[in-house]
Amino acid sequence: MAPKYKRLLVLMLFLFIVPAQFLTAAGNHTISGWILNSATGQGIPLVRVTVDGILAVGTSPQGYFKLADVKTGAQIRFYRDGWLLAPNFITASDSQSNIIIIGHEKNEPFMQLSGGHSYSMALRNDGTVWSWGHNRFGQIGNDTVTESSPPAKASGLTGVAAISACFTQSAALKEDGTVWVWGRSIKKPEPVKDLADISAVAAGWSHMMALRCDGTVWGWGLNDAGQLGNGTDTQSATPVQVRNLNSVVAIAAARNHSIALKKDGTVWAWGANESGQLGIKSNGSNRPKQISGLEGIISIATSATHGVALKNDGTVWTWGDNSHGQLGDGTNVASLSPVKVLELTEVTAISAGEKHTIALKKDGTVYAWGFNHDGQLGDGTIIESHVPIQVANLSAITAIAAGGNHNLAQSSNGVLWGWGANVNG
Repeated sequence: MAPKYKRLLVLMLFLFIVPAQFLTAAGNHTISGWILNSATGQGIPLVRVTVDGILAVGTSPQGYFKLADVKTGAQIRFYRDGWLLAPNFITASDSQSNIIIIGHEKNEPFMQLSGGHSYSMALRNDGTVWSWGHNRFGQIGNDTVTESSPPAKASGLTGVAAISACFTQSAALKEDGTVWVWGRSIKKPEPVKDLADISAVAAGWSHMMALRCDGTVWGWGLNDAGQLGNGTDTQSATPVQVRNLNSVVAIAAARNHSIALKKDGTVWAWGANESGQLGIKSNGSNRPKQISGLEGIISIATSATHGVALKNDGTVWTWGDNSHGQLGDGTNVASLSPVKVLELTEVTAISAGEKHTIALKKDGTVYAWGFNHDGQLGDGTIIESHVPIQVANLSAITAIAAGGNHNLAQSSNGVLWGWGANVNG
């Protein structure tokens, strides 16, 4: 072969081979992140992380993992006995850091409790969802609008890792990272389109929020008060991304606002603020605003009019409406900035009712404060309290949830307890 043709052949091979090498290099990704306990916000150790079915790493004592040289399209799965993880797999598409996977421990018999307005939800450790109470809008999810006193199973729903109940609608997050919703005249669970790799979900009155494993937050539904956080007041039937918010590890929603907890322990809020529920001095915001004075936060909760945060030192902080003492600071004066709940330490979990608040302590006791017209404080009276009081006859409690005017608690022996309003069972 003549020299000039050899040079031409080499040049042609270079043009074909070099781009292929570049494509291969571009397919090598580094993926890292955290697997966090939904109840405590702490890392979950010893989670097995596989890449295309091959064990790659286990998480550190702090719940951290890091993968190198992961090819585009590789299936990354997460597994640990006794836990449901969401999402339990992701598909590699590019290099990512700060991936957030949320784990839910398989407590007996219920992994998670959630209280709505006059109805309740419970997630069994087999991944099925059971609800009872008010069902006029199909929020129980059993393909009827008939209220039920005994728990009824949500139709066709399995493999669930987390649940959220609100006013008249419910949501469930499956292990595969998909979200299913029902209520507001949808009588059985339906999947949300164009939404994947979800780590957490929160139901509001007329909107929904979802946390992706990349730390971004997405919302859909009504947006008249900016509760979707995308900088507009235009409602959306499909998920839209909350503006300028990342590294989020937990979310909560209520009537027409939403809040988020970031990995750095700060809390952000958006939507309506007529009662100070955003914890900021403004009329409201259609994009996230940081709540001043909160740091080291590990858990959040909210009602329509007040917010609650659990700090890493076991103290509880509240803000917003306080007309019935639901802030727990010894007064009934509203606060636009967080105030410390009095005489309450070693708290491990919090939940916000419509006008009351409850907390679970490390020793398994439960405390409540605020409105008590329906006995939601559980002290045998209907007298409101502006400071925390211990709920009677409860011990060894492992999980709590507040509904509108009622509460739920599960004890270590698997018994489920309820108190407060019972109009709809």
